[in-house]
Amino acid sequence: MKKILVGFFLSFVFLALVEYMTPGWSELGSAEDVRKIGAFSYIKENKDLAIVVDLELAKRRLKENYFPLGIKIANKNLDSIIVDRETLFLVDENDKVYSMPDILEVQKNYDKLGTDHKFKSQTGILGDELLTSFSYFQKALSNFFPQTQGAARVIDTVFIQKKGYMEDLIYFPMPSGGIEGKKLKLRLDVFDLENPFEMTFSIN
Repeated sequence: MKKILVGFFLSFVFLALVEYMTPGWSELGSAEDVRKIGAFSYIKENKDLAIVVDLELAKRRLKENYFPLGIKIANKNLDSIIVDRETLFLVDENDKVYSMPDILEVQKNYDKLGTDHKFKSQTGILGDELLTSFSYFQKALSNFFPQTQGAARVIDTVFIQKKGYMEDLIYFPMPSGGIEGKKLKLRLDVFDLENPFEMTFSIN
């Protein structure tokens, strides 16, 4: 009986260690909440929504006034959602909430929009080509931060129908103290949700 109990205990410890060492645990919180699905990409989803965040460019912009996130938002089960600058937020470790800046503000105070767009045109918004449960959803038009003024029309009110998704490169102000090694949250707060959908990530 003792051998059985010892074996059970060791199995439990082993499984706990494996879960703890799963990519994404130390960076992103509970492994049940967020999964790593690419070299720089992570996903959180439930029955209604999924959000993918790509951190590749953010890692290159640690000393700037703004930093980019590649995102994909999929509407799996809601009738529809509208995503705009008033529904997507960054939350820092001190629970300070940051809204997305206006496109003119970023164009004026950040000189790497062109470089970022060129990089992402070569690698894709989310870096890796990711096959997900919503890869074949209908894509909604989105363009929160065009490369340069007049180069493309700003599309910052995005209607995502059921079985639809958006994909874009978005920007937030750099929090006080920077973002490297900090636990941050991307918050989606749309009308159709009873509670905001939050995804925790860390840029290391």
